[in-house]
Amino acid sequence: MNLDTLVSGDSGIRRTLIVFLLLQLAIWTIVPYSFAISLPLDVVSDGITWGREWQWGYFKHPPMQAWLNEAFFIALGDIGPFLLSQLAVIATYVLVFLLGRKMMPAREALIATLLLYAVYYFSIPTPEFNNNIAQLPLWALAAFAYYQALSSSKLRWWSLLGLAAGLGGLTKYSMIVIIFAIVAHALSSKNTRKVFATVGPYIAIFISLLVVLPHIVWLIDNKFPTFTYAADRAGHDPGLFDRLFDPIKFVISQIVTSLLCIVVAIAIGLLRPAPLPSWRDENFRFLIFLGLGPCIITAALSLISGFGLRDMWGTPMWDLTGLLIVYAMKPRWPFVSMHKLLSWIGALFVVLPLCYVLATSWGPELEGFPSRTEWPDRAMANAFSKEWKAHVNSSLDIIAGNAWLAGLIAMRLHQQPSVFIDASYYKSPWITPQRLQREGALVVWQIRKTAAPPERLNLKGLRVMGEKDFPWPRQPTSSPLRVGWGIVPPNR
Repeated sequence: MNLDTLVSGDSGIRRTLIVFLLLQLAIWTIVPYSFAISLPLDVVSDGITWGREWQWGYFKHPPMQAWLNEAFFIALGDIGPFLLSQLAVIATYVLVFLLGRKMMPAREALIATLLLYAVYYFSIPTPEFNNNIAQLPLWALAAFAYYQALSSSKLRWWSLLGLAAGLGGLTKYSMIVIIFAIVAHALSSKNTRKVFATVGPYIAIFISLLVVLPHIVWLIDNKFPTFTYAADRAGHDPGLFDRLFDPIKFVISQIVTSLLCIVVAIAIGLLRPAPLPSWRDENFRFLIFLGLGPCIITAALSLISGFGLRDMWGTPMWDLTGLLIVYAMKPRWPFVSMHKLLSWIGALFVVLPLCYVLATSWGPELEGFPSRTEWPDRAMANAFSKEWKAHVNSSLDIIAGNAWLAGLIAMRLHQQPSVFIDASYYKSPWITPQRLQREGALVVWQIRKTAAPPERLNLKGLRVMGEKDFPWPRQPTSSPLRVGWGIVPPNR
């Protein structure tokens, strides 16, 4: 019995999908966790460091991914954020499969779902749960809910679309891009324009605003820090060449992330010269608008505004890639080899995790520059906790420093002190001058050219205590990590 036979029928398709989901969950949780000494950069600096403060927003982003990182870390320890990330990915696969079942037979919906694994964003970047990964299932949920709302006109689907949009707004503002794509699709034909004469879209808007309302209040109270950060992070290209080059570069980078998916689609006999569906085909137009629209819209906004783009911002834009390829190649469905597809996916489940290990562990070790997941966080936490107890007769409640270094140390301490990010009240509104004076702070910085603390960490009353060297856990013969430290004594 060959693989094509095993995957035939509803039970075979369901079994194959479940095995695929379990492999994604197990491999991409266990492999990164097994090689990690510390946690990834975004998980620490933009996740746990923020999440423990349970704010309705942070100076870079809305709060959702920080809350989730903190919750999973508290519940499960180091493996928690790795598991969380893969739960987001497999939720995306499930939603894509369910959407596919509305457009095509189960076998083809499975093919479309499996093809997603060959999109770069669904493998190597996934162990680092950040705002981009957190958006994956929310974009897929928005697409699925919108499709169902159009098909059935039932208010529960419009409500679900509003919930997805609201949760997306609490995750990253780029959620607005898929909303633009949805609106563009709704305006694209006489049939879909009819929805604006119904109550559904307005219920979706109301629910989404209701979900993000606490964050909007936080934005107003804190003078919109996320907007300032986004503008600074994106940069601005006033020159004509740069304004043209940046969106083109972004589009090219997004095409590159899907090249492996295209190769697999060709190899299994799916992607071949064939007549495309008619533009009047509602499903095809839906997939064009929501599958390609977000990338085009993002590039257009960059071209118009001059704001720069980051390649990884494209992460959630390609949820529908597999569905679009499969649906576009409808005449090729009978000729697709499931045996070849499963062989490709099986091989990629070996090759891509190996590439991850090479890129994040072995490669940096050979170059003598440890990756972010190989920092001596426990050693630092143990050493500075002892020093604080030796010099200060109170609990360590605040650590000042950059979000990465101070966050690593705080993460490994039982009492989980607050991080005073860059000693900035703007970046750390949970710290006030009164709290700092009352509780004091441990101040840490990485020593590079000079042992003196950076100007931003030169707090009033700071007593510089010296420096400590920490061997790299997997590179003990390399130059150690040098950390300067000091104390702002508490005044209790």
